Amino acid sequence: MAFPLLLSPHQIRDVTLKNRIVIAPMHQYSGVKGYPTDWHVMSVGRYAAGGAGLVFVESTKVERRGCGTVGDLGLWHDDFIPHFKRLADFIQQQGSISAIQLGHSGRKARRFRPWEGGKPLVQTPEVDDWEDWELVSSSGESDSGDPAPRSLSIDEIQDMVQHWGDAARRANEAGFEVLE
Repeated sequence: MAFPLLLSPHQIRDVTLKNRIVIAPMHQYSGVKGYPTDWHVMSVGRYAAGGAGLVFVESTKVERRGCGTVGDLGLWHDDFIPHFKRLADFIQQQGSISAIQLGHSGRKARRFRPWEGGKPLVQTPEVDDWEDWELVSSSGESDSGDPAPRSLSIDEIQDMVQHWGDAARRANEAGFEVLE
């Protein structure tokens, strides 16, 4: 009987996966002010400990305004690095390759979590930085009666490019081996 291809090593550029089992980045909506919690260690840790070759941490936002919900993760400042390093290190200690997905929710930001209805968020005491969590996008168009985002200026788009670059640097400093 031939060895299953799924369980064979696979190389992508300079990263070698021990097998072809990849855990996709799944939103957990369990961050606290952008920081990962023990929930995240348990969640990604179980897949790594279970033998997956590549384990992604959920979509992690490059700036506060990009958070889809109050539970999104973030890498918009250096204070986040040690918390994400804990995730990357744990994944690697289990023999898996650590990966992270960066993202920005744009016009779909600032919403209730899916189990809370997923509708546009209203200001609550839980959100103490409402003004910093401005709804912005590449255009001012909205969808299905949702609040219209503010369209970013050309200068702000250039700043956004820098946010993505800074978040990528932070992910690298945290020890992630793969970045999406």
